[in-house]
Amino acid sequence: MLGKATAALLSLGTLARAVAVPQDNASATTSARVPNATSGPGRYVPSAADLASGCANIGRVAASFVRTSDAQTANFFQIDSKIAYDCLASIPLEQEPALEFLFELSKFVQFQSTITYLARPPANSGQDPMDVLGGLTDIYNSVEAGSITSWNELETRVDALLSGCHEGHLYVAWPLPSLINFRAPFSLMDLSPDGKQASRVFVADDVRASSSQFRPSAITQIDGEDVVTAIERLTYYEASQSPDTRWNAAFESQNPPKRGSFYARTRYPGANTFTLTFQNGTTTEYRYTAVALHQPGSNIWSVLTSGQVIWDRIINVDPNVRGSGGSGASRLRTRALEELRKRKLNNDQLDETFRRIEKRQSGSNAPPPPSQLVRYNSSFPDTPGVRPYIQDINQVVGGYFMADYTGDASKTAIIDITGFAPDDQNARFPTHAVQAAVELFLAEAQRRGMERLIIDVRGNGGGFVNMGYDLYKQLFPNSDPYSGNRIRYHPASLRIAQAFTQLIDQDVIDGLIRAIGGGMGENLSTVQANTYQVAAYASLSGLDQFLNLDKDGKPFNTFDDFFGPANIYGDRFTNILTYDLDNLLAVGDLSYDITGYDDRASYSTRSPPFTPENVILVTDGVCASTCGIFAEFLRNQQRIRTVVVGGRPNGEPSAAVGGTRGAQVIQHTAHMLNFVQIVENNFTPRDSAEQADWDRVFPRPFKLNIAEAAVNWKDNIRRADPTQTPLQFYLEAADCRLYYTPQTLIFSHELWSQVGRLAWGNETDCAVGSLKNATVVTGDSNGVPVSIGSNGDTGFNSGYGDTPQLTGDRVIDTAKLIWYGVRNSLGASGGRRGY
Repeated sequence: MLGKATAALLSLGTLARAVAVPQDNASATTSARVPNATSGPGRYVPSAADLASGCANIGRVAASFVRTSDAQTANFFQIDSKIAYDCLASIPLEQEPALEFLFELSKFVQFQSTITYLARPPANSGQDPMDVLGGLTDIYNSVEAGSITSWNELETRVDALLSGCHEGHLYVAWPLPSLINFRAPFSLMDLSPDGKQASRVFVADDVRASSSQFRPSAITQIDGEDVVTAIERLTYYEASQSPDTRWNAAFESQNPPKRGSFYARTRYPGANTFTLTFQNGTTTEYRYTAVALHQPGSNIWSVLTSGQVIWDRIINVDPNVRGSGGSGASRLRTRALEELRKRKLNNDQLDETFRRIEKRQSGSNAPPPPSQLVRYNSSFPDTPGVRPYIQDINQVVGGYFMADYTGDASKTAIIDITGFAPDDQNARFPTHAVQAAVELFLAEAQRRGMERLIIDVRGNGGGFVNMGYDLYKQLFPNSDPYSGNRIRYHPASLRIAQAFTQLIDQDVIDGLIRAIGGGMGENLSTVQANTYQVAAYASLSGLDQFLNLDKDGKPFNTFDDFFGPANIYGDRFTNILTYDLDNLLAVGDLSYDITGYDDRASYSTRSPPFTPENVILVTDGVCASTCGIFAEFLRNQQRIRTVVVGGRPNGEPSAAVGGTRGAQVIQHTAHMLNFVQIVENNFTPRDSAEQADWDRVFPRPFKLNIAEAAVNWKDNIRRADPTQTPLQFYLEAADCRLYYTPQTLIFSHELWSQVGRLAWGNETDCAVGSLKNATVVTGDSNGVPVSIGSNGDTGFNSGYGDTPQLTGDRVIDTAKLIWYGVRNSLGASGGRRGY
């Protein structure tokens, strides 16, 4: 059965070591699956003495560190990787709280919109079968049977199960990676001599030291294994659906700046050392290191002297109890949430709205004029050596003119946006600032007579949905963006939808809009402000009949027309939903009108600043969430040509959008628990049976120190697709693929220049594909999107034999628990193979 196989495969240390997979003829570079390890050092297993001393050894290092000057400002200090893992592996778990956590996590994960598709992925999707609920059941049973006794192992196994879904919106923000994580001594670069020849892997420091006296040698093996195979395995558990996007995650980049996952390891790499073999024949061994949490002004490691103490004071802590666990536990939650914000996959926009509502009487709520929301000719962290003509005050978007630094008569402009949200959660008026910067930049572009536009979204993990809509509408004012969404049916989502639709009906919406009066909500009474908060959660959830439009942009006549459910792919979903962009409550921001709607409706009569054939979208495949929605608008509605950079050195097509193509993330604590609380605060169960139903299906707070968990809440469905398959399961090739050169990796304007020459200059062929002969195919004759490899006999999932057919929702009874979801055997029986 899959459960036992999965338990072995996902055990601690496998993330960078061997993973048992089918041995078929398909090459590793054309398969989504993890290749087998062929050599390398064995997995490190601590002895009983190592486990007993690991945390105390960290404490001794910490005692020395706090006496240094760095301890006044540093958030981490360096330790040996061995004692770091010894400490982590010594953290026990107690069955009862661990089982309760897994139960609540499983209840929440059932809201994952694609859970049925994950169990039986569509052909050529690049996704290996992942039975999420079954995997959680197996882990639950392993804890109950006593075969999992370490909290670190539980974290690692659940993390691998969810990460194997390659869905950036599906995750748990764990405590341990914020307490200890691991480092290689250097980062890697993946470089081609001209951007068209296949890339090779180099030590980044060697590339920077390159001179007439020293030429870096490419890496050919890691731990005795082919470098491509080794990095494919290292990156298998990255969040992106595209294996080329996952590959890119391993390497250093400049736009946006990052060291890469070869350097920064969330989990123990499986051994304390590694070896590199270079093309010049030399082989060198290196040591991993680790970093441990430090709190300036104190030494938490003087208290965290054993794994048991970490369990008692850091893990087995109820975050819902005020002051619970002390500053160490709270610090870990804060750090984990900061990392989520950097990924730009959460819904900070709701928090921003609430902050402004709370300040509505302070007089500091109104956004300043556009001139105060932008900066001119200031440095931008993602483009060394080149200053943008304009950027917003939060450094989300930068606008450039090629002629400003090429010195010629170039007619090309660039919009560089590496996220649709700022990194700083306290950023001022983020949506207004980006809107102003883009509008002022496009006006200047027209004044200068610009004819062509490059949009660079490399590293863009998403952010505020309305920011993506606004950017599209500023570029194409007379085109209405279409994004068809749907939510998975669940007894709890039905009850939440019924509650929101009853609480926030059309009369309430009309009354709130009148009270707001087009302002910032300064005149809202306390009762109205409280009602608005409920409306904001209803808007965020999408589970309100009156805050959604149907697939044709019209109001739903009845609740059943809205919610359905519709039976698709052996599962049930709401009917297709679209945003009512003229409704500021539906948009979710009191003060912000998307260009082309409401107070900015007149912009729809303007002419586009650039024609579609003169716009190019540049990605590294990371494009996810809101970025994926924005890219879908450009590619599907305007036939914009795309360039993808990087990826495996295989000379094959690569996906332009390789990150999650889900339309919305919902978090467990920040969002779902509030949905449930609104239901329970406003409605009473009819009887004890209904109360029991609520307790069974409504997620409840985690009572362990888990910062957050999330699911993909809404699928994105293309209007012309009769199969209604989530775009998450389509890997659509970019029109042109390039590899990085040393120049284009470090200097963005060098990449923009190369793209310009390929699109409008005298260069013709890309590494794969072409911009001059691009057809921008976005669907077959039936409207179904075309995935990479869909015309071949062997797709990404070839070699797995038959896949199970789903029979729809049914009850999974583990004797003690009842979970609503899909349970499938994907084990080795019947010709099927484990993943």
